Amino acid sequence: MANKPTYEELEQKVKELEQESIERKKTEEEIQNSKVLNGLKKIEEGKYEKIHIQSDSDMEGLSQVINRISRKMRESEQKLNILFEITRFVSSLLHLQHVLDAIVDLLTREFRLDACSIRLLDNDGNLRIKSQKGLSKKFVETATRKPTVDSYSGECFLTGKIVIVNEAKEIDKPISTTLLVGENIESFAVTPIKVEGNTIGVLVTASKNKSYFYERFNDVIYTIANQIGIAIRISQLYDEIYNFSQELEKKVQERTNKLEEKSKQLIEAERLAALGKIANTVADEFRNSLTIIGGFARRLYEKTPDDDPQKKDLGIIVEEVQVLEGKVTKIIKIEKKD
Repeated sequence: MANKPTYEELEQKVKELEQESIERKKTEEEIQNSKVLNGLKKIEEGKYEKIHIQSDSDMEGLSQVINRISRKMRESEQKLNILFEITRFVSSLLHLQHVLDAIVDLLTREFRLDACSIRLLDNDGNLRIKSQKGLSKKFVETATRKPTVDSYSGECFLTGKIVIVNEAKEIDKPISTTLLVGENIESFAVTPIKVEGNTIGVLVTASKNKSYFYERFNDVIYTIANQIGIAIRISQLYDEIYNFSQELEKKVQERTNKLEEKSKQLIEAERLAALGKIANTVADEFRNSLTIIGGFARRLYEKTPDDDPQKKDLGIIVEEVQVLEGKVTKIIKIEKKD
C-alpha cells in the first residue's frame, strides 16, 4: 500500500499548482496582448482588423497606436497641403523669384521655423541664397561660396543627403561661411534640392529649439525638397520662354520699324517719281515753247542794227532763254536717268 503524502509535500504541490496557474494566466495575457498589438499594427498600416479589448493594457496600447496614427495623419495632411501650395505657386506665379519667396514663406509658416533659405548653384559655381526669411543682411551677403565638404551646405549638395543637427554644440563646421545659421539657432536641417537626379541647390530650415527636427522630418522635407526642385525647373523654363518671347517681340518690333521706314521711303520714292514725271512733262512743254521764243528772239537780235537801243534788251532775252533751255534739259536728263 502506497505511503500517504506528508503535509509538507501537499503544501509544496499546492505551491507548484499555484505557480503554474500564474504562469498560464500570464502566458494567456501575453498572447492576448500580442493579438491586440498585432491587430493595432495592421490598422496603423492601413489594413482592417477586428480587435477585442479585454484589459486595461489593451486600452493603453490602443491609445498609443491611435496617437501615432493621428500624428501620422496630421503630418501627411501637412505634407499634402504644402505640396499642393507649391504646385499652386508654380501655376499662379509667373517668375522664379516670386515662386521661391512664396515657398520660403510657406515653409516658415507651416513648420514654425525661425529661419529658412533656398540656395541654388549659380553659373559661376557658387551656392547663393536666392530667397530667405529670418537671416540677417550681413549673413546673406557673406553666405555665397563654392560647395565643399567642409561646410554643411556643401556636404549636403555634394552627397545629395539630408544633414540634420539638433544640438548647436554638435556643430563642427560652418553652414556656409559662418558657424551659426542665425542668432540663437539651436537646430537645423539641410536638404538637397534635386531635378531629374541632379542636385541644383539646398534647402536650409532652422529653429531656435533643440531637437526640433525629428526623424520623421526626413521623409517629409525630402519629398518637399523634390517638389521644390520640380517647381524651380518649371519656373526656370517659364523664365526662359518669357525671355525668349520678350527677345522675339523686340526683334519683331525692330523688324516692324524697319519695314515701316522702308515703306515710308518707298512712298517717298514713288512720290518723287510721280513728281519727276510731272516735271519732265512740264519741262518738255517748256522746252518747246522756249525753243520757239529763243528762235524768234535770236532772229530779232540778228536783224536789229547795232545802234538800235533795243538790241541790248533783245540780247538779254536771248541769254535768259538759253539759261532756261539749259535748266529744262537738265530736268529731262535726270528723269531719263532715274
